[in-house]
Amino acid sequence: MSIRRYDGIVVGVDGSAESLAALDWAVRAADVHEVPLTVVATYSVPVAAGPGIGDLIDVMRDQAHRAADAARARLAERHRDDAHIEVVITAGDAANELSRRSRTSGMVVVGRRGLGKLDRMVLGSTSSALAAITPGAVTVVPTGAATGDPRRIRVGVDRDEPDVLGASFAEAAVRDCPLEVLHVTDVTVASSVISERGPDASSRSEAAKADLADRVKQWSEKYPQVTCTIVVRHGDAASVLLNGLAPDDLVVLGGRRHPRVTGRVLRSVPDALLRSAPCPVVIAHAQHDPHR
Repeated sequence: MSIRRYDGIVVGVDGSAESLAALDWAVRAADVHEVPLTVVATYSVPVAAGPGIGDLIDVMRDQAHRAADAARARLAERHRDDAHIEVVITAGDAANELSRRSRTSGMVVVGRRGLGKLDRMVLGSTSSALAAITPGAVTVVPTGAATGDPRRIRVGVDRDEPDVLGASFAEAAVRDCPLEVLHVTDVTVASSVISERGPDASSRSEAAKADLADRVKQWSEKYPQVTCTIVVRHGDAASVLLNGLAPDDLVVLGGRRHPRVTGRVLRSVPDALLRSAPCPVVIAHAQHDPHR
């Protein structure tokens, strides 16, 4: 079944096992969405000139070429020789280059290395930077995640994320798997106090559930082949979304673009899932969908 939500898919590779797993995931995604795939290996060019800079650039360029060669070998070994797959080597910051290319493709895919908590907090990563700045969808494939079609797609839904349901239903349709629509009421101390003081809190909660059911119904009518379940849970949003996930699941979340550091400082829910989920995570930034 062809449901073209994206005009193309871009995947970043650096020669690591994680990036090659991301390549496997991206190839399958390009197949099911019937779109071209661009494989990108980047190398940085220092802004300031100085002694040894030329040699350093040569080293980084050679690393990018080796990453591209590893990607070509992976494609030849595991995937068909397809004219719709292009391998590109380019200079520039990896996150910025992949984000730029996503503007005309719709989705960018990267791997996630097994960094420690301090490393992720202080140093960040290409994946977290992409989730912050990319206009299109971002998929992060962690170490050990399955790269084929998922057994289940779980989508975390908030009331002000209009694009995430469309992305989830389209993905479930092309992947031929069930969809779990999960809404989490984040119960914190502050929200509990507000709820106790607000006599209309219960009615607001019911209204939110009814609104979600209406939104899901609209998409279910468009994608009747998708088996959909609505689940409402209370608790910490990130913890609830992570609960019960397996490497062969797929999580879809809505996201908002912001400066790179913001997600790590504020510990946003998407950032928490990107750091900890055992399965691929799609951050579907709100955007115009020309195929809707």
